Amino acid sequence: MGRLSRVWSAAGALVVAVAVLLPAGPGRAAAPDESRYLKYYEVRSPESLSALADRFLDDPGRADDIYHLNADRTQPDGGRVTGAGQELKAGWVLVLPWDATGDGIRYGVLPGSGASPSPSPGKPGPGCAAIASTGGGSDWAYVTLAPDEAWARGTGEGVLVGVVDSGVDGDLPALAGRVPQGADVTNGTSGGDVDCLGSGTGMAAIIAARADGSDGSISGVAPGATILPVRVVATSDVADPAVAATGIQVAVSAGATVIALGSYVDVSDDAVAAAITDAIDHDVVIVCPAPAGDEGAEAGPQRPGLLRVGGVGPDEQPAESYLPGGVDVTAPGIDVRTYAPGGAGPRAGSGTQYAVAFVAGTAALVRGALPDLTAEQVTRRIGSTASPGAQAPRDDATGFGMVNPRSAVMVTLAGEATPLSADGAPAAYRTAVLAVVLVVLVAAVWLLVWRVRRFMTA
Repeated sequence: MGRLSRVWSAAGALVVAVAVLLPAGPGRAAAPDESRYLKYYEVRSPESLSALADRFLDDPGRADDIYHLNADRTQPDGGRVTGAGQELKAGWVLVLPWDATGDGIRYGVLPGSGASPSPSPGKPGPGCAAIASTGGGSDWAYVTLAPDEAWARGTGEGVLVGVVDSGVDGDLPALAGRVPQGADVTNGTSGGDVDCLGSGTGMAAIIAARADGSDGSISGVAPGATILPVRVVATSDVADPAVAATGIQVAVSAGATVIALGSYVDVSDDAVAAAITDAIDHDVVIVCPAPAGDEGAEAGPQRPGLLRVGGVGPDEQPAESYLPGGVDVTAPGIDVRTYAPGGAGPRAGSGTQYAVAFVAGTAALVRGALPDLTAEQVTRRIGSTASPGAQAPRDDATGFGMVNPRSAVMVTLAGEATPLSADGAPAAYRTAVLAVVLVVLVAAVWLLVWRVRRFMTA
């Protein structure tokens, strides 16, 4: 009944998402909410809506769809889209339908909108201001992954997860008692338990929050895990590579066995890449955003001990233009429910960093349930048990598929320790005990039969 309920909840969430994100048509209110993540394209040279519809939607007739999404918007030069047959000007930014695909499409808050995907701030601290909640978001991610089905094997107790991002609000009730001071690598003189950007707190909540029973509260993937906050950005949008590399080293030195890297960290930088390699050599699982960019760029090979994550929406629409071959697994990364810093309550979050958090939480579950596995074995297990995982060839766009917390801790893989049974004993041990009991019972029956026969012939 619980599984059926989750299926209906997922269907309901999908219906809501479709209703909200459906491309505008004739007679439909067209103005998109520019404070939310949208698909958009920046015009590079004069061209027409029909040409864009042909390129991105494979149907020139859908030029009207693009027109209705942009009719009420003012372009950077003050102009407006006035009709489907109008010639577009270089520099204009056009919102696209959610099924648009192709080179040059971007995903995020529109340039120049004045909106921020991670509204400032949270816990009182230097440079932090109050933050307003953006709404609770959908629970589709938690319905889809159903991490609670993995908790019979543990909830990540004893696992320290380093969150290398904007810091984590140490006063967040859902993380009470499980956020040590950590480190602020941007200044070296304070802790990482202050968050002025919001994404680090959102990641930490997805990994390890505990629901308090109130409406809208959430439980993270591994609510028994502890979060080590490592702050590598304070108020800027980009982390200095040297600072990010140091942040990874700090997390390793502090004993983190899983490290989640946020979107501020440039994993392609040489210093950061070296720090990641060193962390894996110290048996630490690294989870990071999959590389995104223009088609033709090199994504790099898959590496044991490292999981590159692509974010997706309820319709499996990618959150960014990920490089082919650069995604190892996917996870929810669009309109997911998480927490904002500063007591603002649940909020909607979109971005690859939130997908990273779902996978890092899954890694924490595996490290807690199967502590003898190496970092390489943990990443192999998560990839092999994703959906469809090892049951299908690896896909260039989605890797092994959607992460599956339950399967990650329950499925038995060849050549490694057997997952725990529901009562905490190794399944192989339980099987052996049952086999011994069966042998004893057979021997007892045989002895009884032998005695009866002997008695009858005496």
